[in-house]
Amino acid sequence: MANIRYWLALSACLASALVFSQARDYLRGLTPYRAQDRVAGTIRVYGNPYIPELVNAWEEGFRKHQPGVAFRNDLKGTEAAMAGLYGDVADVVFVGREAYRAETEAFRERFGYPPTEIRITSGSYATPHKTFALMVYVHKDNPVSKLSFKQLDALYSAERRRGAREPITTWGQLGAKGEWAHRPVHVYGYNFDTGMARFFRLTVLKDSYRWNPDMKEFDNGRDAKGEVINAGTYITQAIAKDPDGIGFSNVMFGNDNVKALALSESDAGPFVLPSKETAFQRSYPLTRYSTAFINRAPGKPVDPRVREFLRYILGKDGVEAVVRDGAFLPLNANAIREQLKQIQ
Repeated sequence: MANIRYWLALSACLASALVFSQARDYLRGLTPYRAQDRVAGTIRVYGNPYIPELVNAWEEGFRKHQPGVAFRNDLKGTEAAMAGLYGDVADVVFVGREAYRAETEAFRERFGYPPTEIRITSGSYATPHKTFALMVYVHKDNPVSKLSFKQLDALYSAERRRGAREPITTWGQLGAKGEWAHRPVHVYGYNFDTGMARFFRLTVLKDSYRWNPDMKEFDNGRDAKGEVINAGTYITQAIAKDPDGIGFSNVMFGNDNVKALALSESDAGPFVLPSKETAFQRSYPLTRYSTAFINRAPGKPVDPRVREFLRYILGKDGVEAVVRDGAFLPLNANAIREQLKQIQ
């Protein structure tokens, strides 16, 4: 029994050391929040229901610096977030994914300008319901190891907005030799209406709605107990049985008979394999974001209360809360500097 307790304690210490090391890496280059203005009043928050603990941590931490601020939260759903903003019942809204065109257009129709977007975290690498990154998979025996977005676009889009001269239909067009050269490519993916397919469409297909008509799409299912099976599982299972298959999914749904490809936005590279580190560094190009939106009229300053709150979220204190929460990957220092420009 003593030995068991020893090993459990040692495992806990090692896990804590790993978390500390990761936190140190994530927080490198960041500075603690320092108030530019003393603010007071109520900040109305709408949006993503998957992050109440993180929102509470941000708010409690912020109020230590700005005790005159109160919050009114209504985290009923990402889908309701933008309506809260253009309905003028929210000051800042948290959206756990990329905003849909219909959402931003509804705001623009009301005010005549788009909402201001601030990226507040990266998506997760592999956490359910937390805007996880996408990986492109092929069968483990497939000789192809990397793809550019232009090649992916020629595989998945009938429009080919990235400039490919012709659709890609054989593995030889992707550099495979020998017996693979003339084998057909079988394309798999998420149902067009899912968030994963929308992200893939926006990022890879340059928002083209003209998908490859031969793509086999999968939607979520349920097991015998009624538990949800993510469509990504069906995609990787299909590829495991089909050496000519290719599909986008996530590492959570992988298996021993598939492999992830290195990807690049440019034909010239660099081609980057997915990992937690490359997602944090945002060198892996199919990493997602969670976002905040505010109503900022062109040429007008950001409401000081909202500006200070967002500065807190994007400071070392706010990022440390993201690390402790563990659901999303934090933004790195370079990405944070870019986002701060949105609220200056």
